[in-house]
Amino acid sequence: MKYFSLDHIAGMNCHYRYYTLEDFFASLQRRDITHAELWTCAAHYLLDEQGWQDAKALRRTARRYGIEVICLTPEQNNPKPHNLAARDPELIRRTYRYFSNAILAAEELECKLISVSSGWCFYSEPTADGWRRAALMLHELAEKARRHGVTLAMEPLLPSESRLVNTLAGERQMLQDVRSAGLKVNIDLGPVGAAGETTGQWFDAFGQDIVHCHFVDGRPTGHLAWGDGARDPEADLATFYQHGYQGYFTLELTSPDYFTEPWLADQKCLDTLSPWFTGTGKEGKA
Repeated sequence: MKYFSLDHIAGMNCHYRYYTLEDFFASLQRRDITHAELWTCAAHYLLDEQGWQDAKALRRTARRYGIEVICLTPEQNNPKPHNLAARDPELIRRTYRYFSNAILAAEELECKLISVSSGWCFYSEPTADGWRRAALMLHELAEKARRHGVTLAMEPLLPSESRLVNTLAGERQMLQDVRSAGLKVNIDLGPVGAAGETTGQWFDAFGQDIVHCHFVDGRPTGHLAWGDGARDPEADLATFYQHGYQGYFTLELTSPDYFTEPWLADQKCLDTLSPWFTGTGKEGKA
């Protein structure tokens, strides 16, 4: 059964880090992928606490390749400097400015989503302290995002990345503590698989508040191309379909194995997913 169209798939530039941003856009165009989630690494799109590159110019470049950027993903996890659960007052100020700039850049880009996490805390401090800092920062940023027509979509992290939000229960508690309509759910199949949870359990918990997905294969995690892991894509897609999911499926591929020829990983995803997406199955070129 065909559950979704190719228009629901978004490419991501993580594994194109040794190629130009235009190389990334051109590769998506050759595969008829028309949407992208942009990881804001400096080599592709510079965003920091001081400012951001011309978002309108970025939009024009993307559209030249027939691409719409549907989500921004700022760099934000350890060892990156901008941590949503930062403790040092100067880092808190810088982190707030950084994500504020991401919101303003997304608004200029006409991009409605920003992918965020809970941030991380030190092993040598109580987890509750980091949790409170993250909830406060996320509340302030989610309210600002809402005023600018942007939604923050929070993904869980692996336990090796953070001691804060790793599970469905943690995601639910953080949303309750943040208390903002500007914060919704990004279901990342990597941490979901690592936690031994299912997409069905997440939809039962969050329903229409799931507005985005990092759609990846894994063993159970790894952010692998579809076909390189052990997940059942049909079971996942059937669940999304049955719950009326309207968002995108981002191919967030992060394994260094893909860095040299990233387009091969994208093509493997499309080939593997072709039974369940209309418009897939095209032979891609480098």
